[in-house]
Amino acid sequence: MPRTLAAVTLTALAATFAIPAPATAAGMELWRECRVCHMVAAPDGTVLERGGRSAPNLYGIAGRRAGADANFRRYSDVMQQAGRDGLVWSRENFVDYLRDTNDFMQRLTGDYDSRGHMNASLSEGADALFDYLRDLSR
Repeated sequence: MPRTLAAVTLTALAATFAIPAPATAAGMELWRECRVCHMVAAPDGTVLERGGRSAPNLYGIAGRRAGADANFRRYSDVMQQAGRDGLVWSRENFVDYLRDTNDFMQRLTGDYDSRGHMNASLSEGADALFDYLRDLSR
């Protein structure tokens, strides 16, 4: 009986202190730049990643319609329209958007005056960030 308890305890400790997979570690590292403006909080209010509130909550971003965080009131008209027109945050869209937000919105809308309202870009690693945010939201 004591061996079983010890095995269960060690297994629980190992899970608690598990070393993140490389993709998760890369996403966690990139998150540090995002948290200046964004946070990740579950619908029940549990904060999974602390961060700013000047941009949308990224909980559930994977598969979410653009402009659909009901608690964020400052989406641009262009982002809201993109969501109404069917833009969903897939890995491909997320990576493309982060590469160059203005270019993404201009190509999406065909309006070359459209601007993404995010003042950051990410030329590499956005796929790892997407995976990290998707996994946090499970």
